[in-house]
Amino acid sequence: MFDIRKISLALAQYLAPLRRANWKVILLCVTTAATFWFFRALNKIYTTRISYPVELIYNRDSLIALKDPPEEIPINVTGGGWQLLKKTISVDVEPVLIKPDNPVQTHFFTAANLLPIFSSQLKDLNINYIATDTIYFKIEPFKKRKLCIKLDSSNIHLKENFFITSNLFLEPDSVTFRGPVSLVDKLPEIFKVALSDKNIDSRYDEELSLDLFSSSMIKKTPEVIHIKFDVEEYIDQTAKLNIEQVNFPYDSTAFILNSTVDATFKLQRSFRNKLKPDDFLLFADLNNMHAADSTITIEVMDQPDYIMDLSLKETRVKVFHAK
Repeated sequence: MFDIRKISLALAQYLAPLRRANWKVILLCVTTAATFWFFRALNKIYTTRISYPVELIYNRDSLIALKDPPEEIPINVTGGGWQLLKKTISVDVEPVLIKPDNPVQTHFFTAANLLPIFSSQLKDLNINYIATDTIYFKIEPFKKRKLCIKLDSSNIHLKENFFITSNLFLEPDSVTFRGPVSLVDKLPEIFKVALSDKNIDSRYDEELSLDLFSSSMIKKTPEVIHIKFDVEEYIDQTAKLNIEQVNFPYDSTAFILNSTVDATFKLQRSFRNKLKPDDFLLFADLNNMHAADSTITIEVMDQPDYIMDLSLKETRVKVFHAK
């Protein structure tokens, strides 16, 4: 078994001289030695692999990069420790500039293409090789198109029994799109937008960003459109409507027994106390009588704008003749 007391006493005797030593002097010595080693090491020549930033050069006023090259390219280099340290830790290092002769037609650079570019711009290092096979990019000219804007009414999600009661208002009704030619050419002649809101049950008056409906690489002027329309609930109603008899003889030798018909429809709630039976115009024209069964199809000639889904309990009336 270990004697804990003996071990503790031995350690205390060993460390006693260090307690009396000047720790500041020891630390200074260690720091000085490390500094000399560090500077000596930086004066040597090294071969290593580093990632170096690159920048693609082209006319950004008339061209746009649809696909950018990588931000950094791995390269194998030989150079002094100081040069390698500066290239590795410097926050303001100048990227290698890559300038294709024909930006629109050139889509890649191989390692063989890149080696002389790096060598000419990093003259304080020996570029042994580019540690990647190929870098890819795609540059296209800008294109502008002015398109009509339409709201996709089939995708307006209203709460049950609610309906649009006004025209759809869009401002502006046209927008200019500017972006890569391949993306702009894919835009439809009429640019449709849709609302993401669900269960709309009141007047809609909002702005809508066009960025939701096309690539962020395409700039829109303006960037938002204003959309508004009225919405109201429709309630189920029933009514007994009058049937106007047309072309019937004055002597009543031909007649119908019942000059009214039961009807169901949906009524805009705000008009529920304003509706009158006379707001409807229903005809039964004797000249349109079906000879086979002596019936006339009831024609709805007029109805209020604030009702919908009008349905008649009976769509025909029977004609009787006096004996």
